[in-house]
Amino acid sequence: MAGKVRRHGRIQDELPVEIREQVDRLIVEGGYTYDDIKAFLDEAGYDISRSAIGRYGKEFLDSYRRLRVIEDKSRALISEVGEGLVLEEATSKILMQRALECLLDGELDAKESASLMKGVAQLQASSVQREKLKKELRGKVEQTAGEVVETARSGGLSEELIRQIEEQVLGIVR
Repeated sequence: MAGKVRRHGRIQDELPVEIREQVDRLIVEGGYTYDDIKAFLDEAGYDISRSAIGRYGKEFLDSYRRLRVIEDKSRALISEVGEGLVLEEATSKILMQRALECLLDGELDAKESASLMKGVAQLQASSVQREKLKKELRGKVEQTAGEVVETARSGGLSEELIRQIEEQVLGIVR
């Protein structure tokens, strides 16, 4: 039979987003069998086979696990390097890889690809702007903290009280 190979299953193709999201939640929460999910879908008026649910569940869980690994690695990067462009750079690389995979698999056309790349560029530009603002704010806070410390010293406050002001009011722990 020389038919067109379906890239998505019936759950992806036929279910409304809100029902598919509920199926996703049932899969992620665990404790629900594919028979339970089939019963949920039957009750909602959708006749989807247990094997179709199983195929979708396997693919969904694989994607979910990959996402969790990426999140864990991102958290590790942030804790090691600090916030900033590291997460955006990692996200950009992952998006670019996924876009390329979609292009090669025929899932995206050139127009969709261009739109995706434009979105990534906007994300990166906003990240750069946010980092600039954070740096400026950090500089202003440090300058203000220095001025508060000088004013407190010239007013005769003790070093212990100055340290408490820095920690509690300004959020600076030295």
